[in-house]
Amino acid sequence: MNTDVVIVGGGPSGLTLGLALARHQVKSIILEKEHDITHDPRGVVLTGDALRSLWTLGLGKHVSSIGQEYFLRQLVASSEHCTLQSSCEVIGRDEHANGVTVHYLDSEKTPSQIHAAWLVGADGKRGIVRKHFLEPSAGVRQEPGIFEYEGIWIAANLKITLPTPQSHPDLALWAAGLDPESVYDLFWPANWHFCRPPGKPIACGRFGPHSERLWRHEFAVPEWNDSMDASAIFWENLIPLITRKIRPLHGGCPVEVTFPRDCIEVLRCRPFRFSHRVVNKWFAERTVLIGDAAHVFPPFGGQGVACGVQDAVGLAWRLAVLTKVGSLSHSQARQHGLLQSWASERRLGTDNSARLTRQNGELCNKESSWSLSVQLACVNIVQGFLGALGMRLGPFGKDSQGYHGCVGGGFTAEHGGGFKLGQVYVQTSLPDSSTSKVELSDQALRRIPTILTLLVVASTQCSKTEQELVALLQVLRQSGIDPSVLSEMSILQFDPSDSSDHLSGGSRWPVSRVASADLLTGYPVRPGYSSSQFMRRLGDSRARYVIVRPDNIVFAMSRDLGGLKSSLDALARSLC
Repeated sequence: MNTDVVIVGGGPSGLTLGLALARHQVKSIILEKEHDITHDPRGVVLTGDALRSLWTLGLGKHVSSIGQEYFLRQLVASSEHCTLQSSCEVIGRDEHANGVTVHYLDSEKTPSQIHAAWLVGADGKRGIVRKHFLEPSAGVRQEPGIFEYEGIWIAANLKITLPTPQSHPDLALWAAGLDPESVYDLFWPANWHFCRPPGKPIACGRFGPHSERLWRHEFAVPEWNDSMDASAIFWENLIPLITRKIRPLHGGCPVEVTFPRDCIEVLRCRPFRFSHRVVNKWFAERTVLIGDAAHVFPPFGGQGVACGVQDAVGLAWRLAVLTKVGSLSHSQARQHGLLQSWASERRLGTDNSARLTRQNGELCNKESSWSLSVQLACVNIVQGFLGALGMRLGPFGKDSQGYHGCVGGGFTAEHGGGFKLGQVYVQTSLPDSSTSKVELSDQALRRIPTILTLLVVASTQCSKTEQELVALLQVLRQSGIDPSVLSEMSILQFDPSDSSDHLSGGSRWPVSRVASADLLTGYPVRPGYSSSQFMRRLGDSRARYVIVRPDNIVFAMSRDLGGLKSSLDALARSLC
């Protein structure tokens, strides 16, 4: 059996990589050891720009739902270019000059093998790809990241059953006018919580489908030793947190009520050793690591899954280039350079995630104090002010900065590259359509069939625009860049005008314009949404030609065709 890429591990990182490769018609096979999605997961939080990436890959309306891995598997099942094989255990690897052979036991435990150009390990911290393939042969190992953390936490997954007046008639909650759903919301509140009540740092919150009523409860146990009883320590920690003082509806003294213990099913409760570690090398020859195989985080930042998703989307387009551009197949130096630029970017991204984790950990792990309360109040005030301006505070804003400042990244800093495009709603008109549609700008960018997109910022009303675009075609043809990477099919025109007129068809290329507020009725709009952030990230009117990567990072931008020629020369040297 042959394919372009073999991915070991069918978790969020591996599935994301497979779907991202499929966007570029790169074939992949995902080998997953387990048969089904685990119902007792360790990673339960999805944060940051990972949501944006998953939306672009097709999750769309499902991205706000619980259970994204299920929908990712559905998308893989419907893909022509990506295949998931469950119950397959990888047992060996042979690496050749032009590819790898992966040996595995299929679902019937029959020895099988796959030949591929690339192997990606997305099989977790203790997965076979790093521990058994790369550690002995290439010295790849996980080392402490930008801060050292080693800690024992007890982690429990709980399934909650609603008490009712019939099942628990003596609960004082009914006299307070609460119904079963209100009781659930009171004791097991929505969202995710990092807290430091008197005692131990805690990370807890809901996960999974709402109807399942699943709850994750983790807390630090620095004094842990193997003689301790994890279950007993868990209940000792939980009981005070599920005890409330309830005032009866018709008056009287408050009554202390503990959520019924017989309504709490413990699915799993055991100690875990958490740490922050990052690989010293992200790849060796034709084998690459992503997700927990490359980095692990403590539980108080919620960064593990998100960081793995970003690993995948950054790697996918590079593997597409390596697969599609024939001149690269015999140039190990260029192959190494392309992957090293990804590794440099992802190390910066991992370090930024670690800084956020450390900041959140300091708040979570500190004892409660007056100074900490003042600090949190100030943070909330500043975040509220910046949010109104479409900005974010400190490490929370690192996603929007992209890889700006990354030495050796896959962009040209001298041509303004490295930052991440903003996302807004746009009104898009296609060449073969007389109507326009409202969509996210990422959707308009990803409709382009080539690996990279050339964003042309030009008004549709300017008489010189058509002449300039004709000259642009000549520049693209003379660039020498492989047409699968960038060609005249890569062009998306962006009209920066604030005209309220609806776009009409007839243009040679797709044309997008920021959608006015009256067109967004019925569309989900986040608090603090700013329609001006797209152009603001581009320096308002200073950019004319912008080369955009599939992960929304700007490779280069220029004000005129001369600057574009320089950008294309840099692109040809680095990619093609």
